[in-house]
Amino acid sequence: MQGLEVVVLRLAGTLAVTVVKSLIATRPGAGLVTGRRAAPLPRPDPAPVARKLAGRLSDPYADLPDHEREAAVEAVRDTVQTAGTVTPDRLFALDLDPERLFRTLRDPAAGLAERGVELYDELLRLCCAHMVEKLTADQSFMARAAVEQTRRAGRTEALVEDVRDRLGPRPEALALSFEERYADYVAETHGRLELFGLTLGRSGSEWPLDTAYISLAVSGDGPHQEGFGLPRTGQVAVKAEQILSSADRLVLRGPAGSGKSTLVQWLALNAARRSFGKDLEDWNRCVPFLLRLRAFTSSDTLPMPDAFLRAAGVPLHGEAPAGWTEKLLTDGRALILVDGVDEIPSRQRLRTENWLKSLIAAYPDARYVVTTRPSAVPEDWLSRQGFVGHSLLPMERDDIRSFIGHWHEAARQECLAPAERAQLDTYETSLRKAVSTRRDLGRLATNPLMCALLCALNRDRRMQLPRARKELYDAALDMLLVRRDTEREIVGVEGVDLTREEQTALLQRLAYWLIRNGQVEAERAEAVEMVAEWLAAMPQVQGSPEQVFSHLLIRSGLLREPRPGAVDFVHRTF
Repeated sequence: MQGLEVVVLRLAGTLAVTVVKSLIATRPGAGLVTGRRAAPLPRPDPAPVARKLAGRLSDPYADLPDHEREAAVEAVRDTVQTAGTVTPDRLFALDLDPERLFRTLRDPAAGLAERGVELYDELLRLCCAHMVEKLTADQSFMARAAVEQTRRAGRTEALVEDVRDRLGPRPEALALSFEERYADYVAETHGRLELFGLTLGRSGSEWPLDTAYISLAVSGDGPHQEGFGLPRTGQVAVKAEQILSSADRLVLRGPAGSGKSTLVQWLALNAARRSFGKDLEDWNRCVPFLLRLRAFTSSDTLPMPDAFLRAAGVPLHGEAPAGWTEKLLTDGRALILVDGVDEIPSRQRLRTENWLKSLIAAYPDARYVVTTRPSAVPEDWLSRQGFVGHSLLPMERDDIRSFIGHWHEAARQECLAPAERAQLDTYETSLRKAVSTRRDLGRLATNPLMCALLCALNRDRRMQLPRARKELYDAALDMLLVRRDTEREIVGVEGVDLTREEQTALLQRLAYWLIRNGQVEAERAEAVEMVAEWLAAMPQVQGSPEQVFSHLLIRSGLLREPRPGAVDFVHRTF
C-alpha cells in the first residue's frame, strides 16, 4: 500500500497547489486591470483531501490490482496539472457546476483498463468538486461573483429586449392595451345621453349621462301591459341595479320612453369605466358590447363575436387582437347588451332568438341583458336559456322629482351665463310645483321620455305648459317644425320652405309606411322616392324630392340617420 499512498499524496498535493494558485489569481474587482501583485503561496495541507481520495480506493476497487489503481491516480494527477489555474471566469462559464468542470478536464490516460477508467472518473469528479467548493468559499471569489452576476443580469436584459423587439409585445400585453383603448372609446362615445333624441328650442339634445341618469325601479315577472299609470298591486319594486346583481341573463321589458336604452347605455359606460358601485362590483371586470338591433335590420345575419366591434360601428375593430372578443366571452368577462328586440320586424325576431341561443350555448359564462317592449316577445321568452324577465315600472313622485333635478342640473352645466343658470332654477321650481299640483301633468310625467319633454317645453315656453298629452305633442311639434327655426330666423337653408302642415303630412305618411310594413327605418333612397310620389299631390311645394327630404331630415328634429343610407324617427313615440 506504500506506493499507492505515495501517489495519492502526490495527487492531493497537486490539487492543493492548483487551488492555491487559482485563489491567488482571483481578484475581487471587475477584472479590468491586467497587472497583479505577487503573493506568497500558502502552505497547503494535502492530508485531508488525501484521506478522502484514499477512501475511494478501498472496497469498490479492492479487486483492482495496485498497479492499475496507481495508474488511474497518476492519470488524475496529470489531468489536474494540465488544467492549470481554474479562474473565476472559467467557473462562471461552467455555471459553477463540478460535473461540467469534470467533462471539460476529463482525459484518461491511454492503456487504462475499463475498471481503471471508472476509478479515474470517480477520483476526477471528487477533485473537481473539491476545487469548486474551495474556490467559491473564498471571500475574494464572493466579490468577483457579485461582479459577474451584475454583468450577466445586464446581458440577460439585453437579450430579453432583443427577443422582445424581434417578437413584439406578448399577446396578453396586446390584449390588455387594446382593452384599455376600447374602454376609453366606450366611455367617450356613451358618456353623453340623448334624453329623448330631440333638440327642443334652447334645450340641448344631449348631456353628460352621469348627470342626466337616474336609477329606475323594476318589478319581477307578472302581467306586462304597455302603458304607464298602472297600479303596482302584487309587485315588489326594486332598483334596477339590485336586479342586475342577482342575474347574469336578463330580459328587461318596458314601454316606449321607459328608459330601456338609457339603462343599457349606463351599463356600458360604467363597465368601461369600472365604476359600478357595491351592488354591481363584480361587473367592473366586464367589457361591454352594446348591440342595437335596429342597426342590423338590413343584414341577412346577426354578428358573431369576431364581428361585434365592426357591427357596432367601432372604428378600432381592425386593431383588436385575434380572438380577443371570444376570449372575453369564454372567460365570463363579456357583457352583451342587446337593445331593442321590438325595433326589428317581427319576421326577424325568431332569427334574433336563435342567434342569442347560439351565443349562450357557445359562451354560457358571459353576461347578457336584452331590452324589448312587452308586446314584442312572449312572456317566457328565452326562459329556458336562464333569462329572468323584469319590467321597468312607471316613475313615482320621488323619481319624477329626481329626474327634474337631474335634467335641470345637466342644462345648467351647458349654460355659460349666470343669469341663464339662475333662470333654470326658477324653471325647475315651477315644474316641480306643477307636476305635484296638476294631476294631468303628474300622469304624463311617469316615464323619462315624457318627463324630459315636459322639462324642455317648460323651459322653452317659459313655464306655460299644455294640459293634455295631445296638446303636449302638438306643442312639441309646433316648436320643432316651426318656432325653433322661425325664432332663430332660419329659412330655406335646404333650398325649400315648408309649412308645418306640409311637414306634418309628409312625416305622417312616412310613419304610416313604416308601421304598415313593420319596419322602424327606411333606406334613404326609398324614402326620397316616396317623397317624390307624395309631392305629386302637393303642387304648392317648391323644391326637388331630395331637397324636401333633406329639410325633413335636418330641420324637423324628428328624423335622423341611424346609419349611413338609412332614416328613422328619433323616437317611435313621435
